[in-house]
Amino acid sequence: MTTEAGGATAIVGGRALIGANLDVVDDSVVVLEGGVIAAAGSRADTSVPDDAAIVDASGLVLLPGFIDAHVHIGFARPSEVLRRGVTTVRDLGWPPKKIWPLVEASRRTDFDGPEILAAGQMLTAPRGYPSRATWAPRRTALPVSSPVEAAEAVAAQADSGACIVKVALNPPVGPTLDGPTLAAIVEAAHDRDLRVTGHIYGLAELHKAIDAGVDELAHMLMSPEPIPSGTLARMAAQQMTVVPTLACFFAAAQDIAVDNLRAWLAAGGAVVYGTDLGNEGPRPGIDPREVEALTRAGLSTTAIIACATIDAARYLGLDDRGVLSVGRRADVVALRTAALDDASALTDVALVWRQGRRVGNS
Repeated sequence: MTTEAGGATAIVGGRALIGANLDVVDDSVVVLEGGVIAAAGSRADTSVPDDAAIVDASGLVLLPGFIDAHVHIGFARPSEVLRRGVTTVRDLGWPPKKIWPLVEASRRTDFDGPEILAAGQMLTAPRGYPSRATWAPRRTALPVSSPVEAAEAVAAQADSGACIVKVALNPPVGPTLDGPTLAAIVEAAHDRDLRVTGHIYGLAELHKAIDAGVDELAHMLMSPEPIPSGTLARMAAQQMTVVPTLACFFAAAQDIAVDNLRAWLAAGGAVVYGTDLGNEGPRPGIDPREVEALTRAGLSTTAIIACATIDAARYLGLDDRGVLSVGRRADVVALRTAALDDASALTDVALVWRQGRRVGNS
C-alpha cells in the first residue's frame, strides 16, 4: 500500500454519496485523517486542513468501500480484490490453518488486501458437500453427525473467531444434515450470538433450513426451481437475508435465480451483495455479471450500492464502516464516472483508500 504525504488527505471536487441515505453531493470534500473520515460534505460547507494532501476527484464518484459478503479468499489475490474497490470481505468456507492467520493479518492497516471476516469450516453431514468437492482443500468441511457434535462444531468455529456459521445442504453431491442436527447447529450458533448461513440446493433443503431457523442463504437457491410465494413469505417472516451470488449461475439456471430474487425483493426480503469469489465466473471487485443480473432482478444502481456498502455493514455488525460519514472508517472508492445512470459504472474503479491509506496502483 501507499499513502499521500502528511497527516490528512482531502479528496476534492468529486460527486460523493454521503451519509446513511447515500445523498448525492456535487463538488464534494471528503477528508481522511487517522484512518477515519474527518469531514464529508460540499466544498462550500467543508473546510480542508492546511496540511492535507489534496487529491483532485473531478469527474469521479466517491463511494464507501465495497463489502463482498461471500468469498473464498484462498482462491483470490487479496491485493487485487482491494484494488478493485472491495475493502471488506466475508469468507464462507476455508480450512482453519489457512483462514485464521489470514484473518488476523488482514486486521493490520498495512495489509495489502481487504479486511477479512470468516465463517471457518462448513458444517456438513459425514461425506456431505464439500467433503469430496475437487475445489475444496482438506478440512474445508467439518462433518457433523448428531446434535451433540453440532454444539461442539459450533463452539470450535466460534472460539476460532467465526463471524457466522455456515452449513451445507447439497444432496446431489452427498448426504445432508438431518433436521435435529441442523436445528442443534442453529441453536448453538444463536447461543453464541452468531447467525447461520446455508449453501442450500433445492426447495426440500430450503424448507428444512427454514424449519431449523437458518438465518441466511449464502446463494440464491441453487436448483433451477421457482420458490413458491408461501415459502418466500416464511423466509421474510423469519427475517432471512439472501446473498444472491447470481454470477455463479449460468444460462437458464441464472434466469430462474434472477426470477427468484425478483420475487424475494417483492416479498420485502433483505439482500446483501456477495459474489462467491473463487467459484467459476465471479471476478474480484464489483462483478459485472453480478451487477447485470441484480439489475435484471429489479435492483436500481443506488440499491446495488447500498447492499454492497451500508446495508452489508449493518448486517455484518460493522457499524464503523459502509458510509461516508464523520467518524466512520476511511474506506473510500472513487469510480471513473461522473454519473451513476448505469450500474456497470460500479465496476470501473479509479482510486481506493483502506483506513485512510491509498492503495498502490489505484
